[in-house]
Amino acid sequence: MKPLKVIWSELSRPIPEGSGSHDPQPIITPKQRYELTRMLQKSEFFYRAEGRANVVFSIREPRKDPAVPRGFFRGTLLRVPKATPNITPCNYETLHDFQEKIVDVHVGREHIVPQILVGISQSVANSLNARRESALRVKGVRGDQSTIQAGYTMLVEDMGPSPDYITLEFKPKWLAQSPMAPRDATRCRTCAREALRNGDKIKKGMKISTPVCPLGLLHENRAVVMSAIDRLTPKWSERDRRRLADALKDSGVLERLKDLQVEGDSGDALFTRPSDARFGLSMTLRDCSCFVRMPIDPNSPVIIKLADVDKKNWREKQSYWQERHNDLVSNGWYRDGDKADTPIETACVLRLDYCLEKGLEIPPVFRTRLKR
Repeated sequence: MKPLKVIWSELSRPIPEGSGSHDPQPIITPKQRYELTRMLQKSEFFYRAEGRANVVFSIREPRKDPAVPRGFFRGTLLRVPKATPNITPCNYETLHDFQEKIVDVHVGREHIVPQILVGISQSVANSLNARRESALRVKGVRGDQSTIQAGYTMLVEDMGPSPDYITLEFKPKWLAQSPMAPRDATRCRTCAREALRNGDKIKKGMKISTPVCPLGLLHENRAVVMSAIDRLTPKWSERDRRRLADALKDSGVLERLKDLQVEGDSGDALFTRPSDARFGLSMTLRDCSCFVRMPIDPNSPVIIKLADVDKKNWREKQSYWQERHNDLVSNGWYRDGDKADTPIETACVLRLDYCLEKGLEIPPVFRTRLKR
């Protein structure tokens, strides 16, 4: 079987023109999926991280099994769904189908972290549960009732750090203003949401930080773009920050995300057509993650890919989305003069543009790059 490193490279190629949503010849055959499942049966797993719905493990091949080459799973992670009482677990077949037929096609397969749908047995599930329970005990987590069950999982390319790369993970969020934001808004949808969150933190006596406005990443002024990147990569060198700015522009991936977000939600779709497939895609792309792998070698290309592009269950999310929108509007979070007891600085690019237009003092976080 081909090394997974080769398969990830093949799954990162653009879909051939005229072939619809698939390559004329599938990169992964049913026989290869079976072989991958068999290899997983013999491998060891190590807990890496988890979110609300999924757990991620790294994989190590068996030490003395010639059928599983050493290093075969290097650069690969296993992503598995969590089963929680009274909550329907993610249907990985549906998620895989959504990424392959919708996200890959509209965004571009070359921009998406590749994945392979594979099954795991109950014995593998038991091993994963044991590893996870041990890791949660070390973290001091008690009372978690979710478990990992036999069934479909996903092998995914590992976009984490390695000796040859430095890495970055961030959420691009809403790359255009909400079509239902107030006309006099001085904050974008993302900054309004972060202002609300910081307001809650202040009430609880927690520390807050000024969020990075995603509109800055697509701004026409290079200095504003660099200001956003400065705050995303505080420990990076100036050279690597500029490499990232160039790579983001050259890839066009954020521009594509913005276009799809706008196309799927051009009006009041949240209230009038939440089941619309285009609106569903726009909401998925407002919550995806962007992974950057910056080579130590300055002559090697920067790798930028999107992950967490799961299909949203609009039936479960609709009420939450609508309530959040109403909260942001009715409580003034789209404007600097919000109802918080303590003024909350969000350094939104909408506010910056207004200040530049009117000749006003600009927010402090932009002053270094704009030299003002």
